[in-house]
Amino acid sequence: MMKLIYLMVAILNVLGPQAEAQTSDEVTFSDFTLSIGDSIDLGPYQAELVEIQSLRDGIAVMRVSQPGGRLDEQRAFLENSANSFEGGAEDGGLTITVVDIFDEQSAKVRVEYRKDLGSPRKQASLRPKGALDKPNLMVRKSFDKTSLNVGDNVRATVTVKNTGTGKALEIKAEDLPPLPEFSYIAGYPPKIKEELDPGETDTAEYVMTAIKEGSIRVPAIVVAYTDSKKNPKSNNSEPFIVIINAKSKPDLEISLQPSLPLQSGGKGSLNVSVANVGKASATRVEIRGEVKPLEGLEASGLDKTFFEIKPGEEENYTAGLVGSIAGNYTIKLRVSYQGDDEAMFRESQAEVPVLEREYKYLYYLLIVPVALAGLWIYRRHREYKY
Repeated sequence: MMKLIYLMVAILNVLGPQAEAQTSDEVTFSDFTLSIGDSIDLGPYQAELVEIQSLRDGIAVMRVSQPGGRLDEQRAFLENSANSFEGGAEDGGLTITVVDIFDEQSAKVRVEYRKDLGSPRKQASLRPKGALDKPNLMVRKSFDKTSLNVGDNVRATVTVKNTGTGKALEIKAEDLPPLPEFSYIAGYPPKIKEELDPGETDTAEYVMTAIKEGSIRVPAIVVAYTDSKKNPKSNNSEPFIVIINAKSKPDLEISLQPSLPLQSGGKGSLNVSVANVGKASATRVEIRGEVKPLEGLEASGLDKTFFEIKPGEEENYTAGLVGSIAGNYTIKLRVSYQGDDEAMFRESQAEVPVLEREYKYLYYLLIVPVALAGLWIYRRHREYKY
């Protein structure tokens, strides 16, 4: 029995140091979230996150060194690609992997090592943080009016401002698609500067003509750009609604006011008023008049021409009238005018009665029988008195 015990003790004395050696050679790992300038200290090694070189391509730059030692190396790490230093973790060195790049300032880093190196510790950066190289473009698109008529022009303005802390590069404005409700006259597509420094603003304008009525949703304009590390970015404006109404037209109203009564052989006048109650100018305004029946009433100055009558304006003139034959007459005016390229017409009329002339001597004839009757009564009165 004692021999068995001595044998077991001897075996343990042999295997114990080997087990301890195997434990110290075991490879493990730890994950850390590092910001720019942060580092991981492990034994004689230090691994520092220097920068995020490309967020798009998943590239970060790290520096691995032995303070006071021979190792001092800076590498570009591809995301999820292991990098070995001094033989890697299996040979007593380090294996470092950038597991995930969160943004332009931080990443998740995995360090693999032998346990005999100790426990890794994260060290925050002692360097003062400078301004981030992070551009940010504010995009705004607007029309100078959001309610217009077919045929009206509208001016579109695109404004881009860099409100970030880094320079915006390779700027491209994508104002698509062209709107079918408009005809593009000048300045489209808008051109924005290819580079904008922090705080800098650029503006582009273009002009269109409305060709189709309706309620239009103007889509957002997208502006693509990159930062100094070629990371792609984009910002866009807000969409908005524009109302296009039917085409503006002139509308002339004609008013005729004759001076009454008009007697045969007498003179009178006709006041004519032409007012534009529409929303567009009336041009080449021509007024032509006629009188029916053709004989018995003479009108002079009925015809008139005006080059333009603007919306809300009014033109007035007076025509002369002379009645020669008693009766009822109709004066009709016909107005022709242009509304843009469209010919338009309006008519109006007034009734003018011509009265028989009154002869005043007829009233005097009535006095004779009255005077004779009065004289006869007076004489009879005197005869009966005596």
